[in-house]
Amino acid sequence: MIVGVQATAARPSQEIMAAREMITRSVEKQGSFPHSITADTAYGSGELLAWLEERGITSYIPVRERAAPKQNLYGIEKFTYLPETNSYQCPQGTPLKYVGVKLANRSHIYRATPKKCGACLQKAQCTTGRYRQIVLHVNESVRQRARERMRSPAFAIAQRQRRKVEALFAELKNQIGLQRVRLRRMKFVREQFFLAATAQNLRRLARFLRLRSLQSTGFSI
Repeated sequence: MIVGVQATAARPSQEIMAAREMITRSVEKQGSFPHSITADTAYGSGELLAWLEERGITSYIPVRERAAPKQNLYGIEKFTYLPETNSYQCPQGTPLKYVGVKLANRSHIYRATPKKCGACLQKAQCTTGRYRQIVLHVNESVRQRARERMRSPAFAIAQRQRRKVEALFAELKNQIGLQRVRLRRMKFVREQFFLAATAQNLRRLARFLRLRSLQSTGFSI
């Protein structure tokens, strides 16, 4: 059954905000946060994963990763983190010092120097720029814990359950007729979403009552 609807523009940031609003509304009605939540990769941003973890919600969501570089360059696994100096060390021993946070993509920046990288024999395998830098999301620790859950049996179970929920979207599109929005302005789009979700719930409720009636009269399904 559909228990919440939120129509948004087709942008990942808007969809993530909608997810948070729907969870908050659910808490107001149910009195507590859900124990876990599953979704597709579009919702695997560091911000949402951290927001869920802060509220004690276990997320079974694939982490949304940066696009892999086209060149076959050293990955972060080649570098060693030094917590005492909050820096990284490359395979050749060159330090990458912490330079601050880049607000545009909410990332911590660790950077070497052109002088050190220019004299490095492994520069061609490490970077195509003047120096090597490492960019880590401010919620990288949360993202790493989410990656570890991706290898757990519980994650596979949650993803199978997600596919059952996504079947509702297929039914909305193919049987209820919500393949495209027919109204302009967001408030009218929301009305269309609410009406479609209500129609779908009524169909499923009628199907459930019919099956229960048949079972109570002794018919097998």
